[in-house]
Amino acid sequence: MKKIPSTLLFLVLLAPLVQAQYLTDINGRAVTEQQYTDVEGSPYLKDKWYLGTIRAQNGKVYDGVKMRYDAYKDEVEYEQQGKMYRLGAAETLEFSIPTDDDLYIFRRGFPKVDRQTDASFYRVLHDGNTKLLKRYENRMRDEKPYNSATVTRRFEPSEKLYVLKGGTMYPIKKNDRKGMLKILSDRKRTMEYAIKEQQLDFRTESDIIKILEEYDAYQAGDGKY
Repeated sequence: MKKIPSTLLFLVLLAPLVQAQYLTDINGRAVTEQQYTDVEGSPYLKDKWYLGTIRAQNGKVYDGVKMRYDAYKDEVEYEQQGKMYRLGAAETLEFSIPTDDDLYIFRRGFPKVDRQTDASFYRVLHDGNTKLLKRYENRMRDEKPYNSATVTRRFEPSEKLYVLKGGTMYPIKKNDRKGMLKILSDRKRTMEYAIKEQQLDFRTESDIIKILEEYDAYQAGDGKY
């Protein structure tokens, strides 16, 4: 996987060491009422709050922000001076959340695909000339058991993977060797050799990242980037 830019890495590492920074230059929407009452499950990627980094639409970077990602509304929720606020695509270009188990970097501005727009946030898993992006969604479902008057509402999380190549978003699934080779068909033989040499079966995201790194390296070596 491509290395995290040094500036962003510095900000992420610094975040736990500083006090929360106030977002004074962007207009967060105050959360004025309790969210998602009487709904089973969680709308958040992680329920726990973490100190993260936000790169705003105005170009400024804010670190040490107490925040979490709402995958149902596709928004960042943050806490400031004991109050909760919301930021959407209009205010945010990128945000990162270092959790207990991983670093989550989200970005918007990618081509439209499926139900998503260029304002939708994706997690960036590989950030080369090709990119591996993950879309998190949380849909609210109403369930009514047979012969029951009670309706249960719950969140159903889902994940989708996309490869961004040449300005086009390609849906891709794990364990789909054929689909990956179709996306990288301009270097099919080279990629087939790399898959065999590295024994990639694409059951994990890391295998997809490895083949995209190989593809980017060959393209760069031929001066195509």
